[in-house]
Amino acid sequence: MEQESIYKNIAVIGLGASGGLFCILAAKNPYNMITAFDEKEPFSTLLPTGGGRCNITYNENDVKEFVKNYPRGEKFLLSVFSRMPQDKTIKLFDDLGIKTYVQKDNRVFPISDSSEKTIEILKTHLKTSKFKHIKEKVISISKKSEKFEIKTTLHSYKFDNVIISAGAKGMEIAKALGHNIIEPRPSLTSLNIKEKEFYTLSGIGFKNVQINAKFEKHKYSAFGDILFTHKSISGPAVFKISSLSAYDDFSPFNPLEINIKLYDYSPDYIEQELKNNLKKSIKNVYSKFAPENFIVCILNRNNIDGNKQAAQIKKTEKEFIFKSLTELKLHVDERIKNSQIVTAGGVDLNEINPKTMESKLVPNLFFTGEILNIDGFTGGFNLQNCWSTAYICSLNF
Repeated sequence: MEQESIYKNIAVIGLGASGGLFCILAAKNPYNMITAFDEKEPFSTLLPTGGGRCNITYNENDVKEFVKNYPRGEKFLLSVFSRMPQDKTIKLFDDLGIKTYVQKDNRVFPISDSSEKTIEILKTHLKTSKFKHIKEKVISISKKSEKFEIKTTLHSYKFDNVIISAGAKGMEIAKALGHNIIEPRPSLTSLNIKEKEFYTLSGIGFKNVQINAKFEKHKYSAFGDILFTHKSISGPAVFKISSLSAYDDFSPFNPLEINIKLYDYSPDYIEQELKNNLKKSIKNVYSKFAPENFIVCILNRNNIDGNKQAAQIKKTEKEFIFKSLTELKLHVDERIKNSQIVTAGGVDLNEINPKTMESKLVPNLFFTGEILNIDGFTGGFNLQNCWSTAYICSLNF
C-alpha cells in the first residue's frame, strides 16, 4: 500500500502536440503512471503543420513581442512564455533528437523538413512502461471524492489527476466539469469574396501586401502574402485578418470591407512606362506591373478594352487601374467553411492558473494546448502555445 501511494496515476485526454509532449516529459518521472486516451495515433495533428514540414515555433526571443501574435491569450501567455520561451523549446527539441533551423522569415523547422519524421522521433519517447495509450473515445469525466472517473464508449477508469489536451473536442467535457467556455469560432480561415470577377484568379498570389479591413466599428490590419483561390482569398495576411475578426458576424448583407495594397508603385512611374510604350496594348504595358490574368480581370471589371494602344488610354481608366494595384477594395461575406487552421475560444483563462495550468475550480485537473482560449497567427505560434503549456503542466509531476 505504501508503494502505491507514492505513484501518481495520471490521465491525459488527447495525444496531439500538447498532450503528447506532456506525456513525454511526465514519463521521465519514474513515479508517474500515465494513461492517454485518444482514438488517433500520437502527434497525428502535427502532420499538416507547416505544409507538412512541421513549423515548430517562431524565432523571437522578446516575450513581449512574441505574445503580440496572439489575438486571444496574450496576457496569460506572458507568464507561460516567461518560463518556457521559444529558445528553451528549441533546446528541448534538440535534447529529444530533433534539430532545427530558422528560415529567413523567422519560422523554425526541423532540419528534416518533415512532420512525419518529427512524429517518428517524438513517438520513440513514448515507448516506456510508464505510458499507456488507450484508443477509446472519452464521453465523460466526473470527480467523485478525490478520484476522477473517466468513462469511454467501452469502459470506466479512475485517476488521481487529469490533463485535458483535446482541443475543441474537449470543450464539452470541460464545461461539464464546471468551466466557462468562450464560444468557439473558426480562426485562420480563407475568406469568401463577393466580387465574382476575381474567381478567375485562382492560384495567383501576391507577396508582402498590406491589408486594411473594417467591420462596423472594428478596424484591422495585416502584412504578408495573399493568394486568390476559388471564390476566396487565402494566405498568411488573410489568415491574420480572419483571426482578428473571428468574433465579427459579417454576412452578404453586412460584409467585411478590405482594402489591399498589392504594390507600392508611384503614379509617375507607371505614367512613364505608358509614355515609353504608346504603341503597345494597355494589357501588355500593365502586365509589367502585375500578373497578366490580374490585369485582364481589373480591365474587364471596368469594361476597359485591354487591346487598345496605351496612347488611347483615358485619364479615368488610368486612375482606376492604379487604384486597383494600390488600393484594391473587396468585400468578404463569409468564412470558407471547414477551412480553419485553429479554433478561437475555449476554456476561460480566468479559471486557469498560468503558473501550473491547473484549474482554479477543480483541484488536480489541468488544461494545455488549444482547448484554452488561446489562438495565434500562422508561423508556429499555435504550436508554441501547445509546447509551453505542456511543459509548464509537466512541472507539477
